[in-house]
Amino acid sequence: MGNRHWQILAGSVLALALMGTATAADHRVSEEDSTLAFSGKVDGEAFDGQFHRFYGQIRFDADDLAKTHFAIDIETGSVDTDSSERDEALATPEWFNSALFPAARFEAEGARVDGDGYRSDGQLTIRGRPRPVSLHYALSEDGSRLRGSARLNRIDWGLGGDDWADDEMVAHAVEVRVDVQLR
Repeated sequence: MGNRHWQILAGSVLALALMGTATAADHRVSEEDSTLAFSGKVDGEAFDGQFHRFYGQIRFDADDLAKTHFAIDIETGSVDTDSSERDEALATPEWFNSALFPAARFEAEGARVDGDGYRSDGQLTIRGRPRPVSLHYALSEDGSRLRGSARLNRIDWGLGGDDWADDEMVAHAVEVRVDVQLR
């Protein structure tokens, strides 16, 4: 095979490899440009909070949604609800038990089309308890930003048991919102 044929073959292989990375990419979460927020209710009053420290990897493949993968770690001690009293309570054994379980983790394999966006079903592990969670999300046109939400029942993870288990005192439903810059 002549030198020209090797160049064409090498160029073709390189082009095929680049086409694959254009549709499937591994991204890391840009913590400083991203938000992981949540909403809840205490005594019927709504409040918002967020986690300041979370990180991980997201692989999204529009051509083969089964290859989509999420692996996100959330530092439970980084919770901020604009109330130091509530934040301190959330770190206790009745809630996140941050001393014993400093991180929560969301992992998902695969995605499917869901309305105008996508849905990935995975496991959210809090306090060592993995439970199923569905993340509904959309990607920006250039694929650099992911925005989505999930609805949780805090009781599934034993968050706020005993005195706090009453849905009237602290609502069981928690709405989680993500706005993630991908790098």
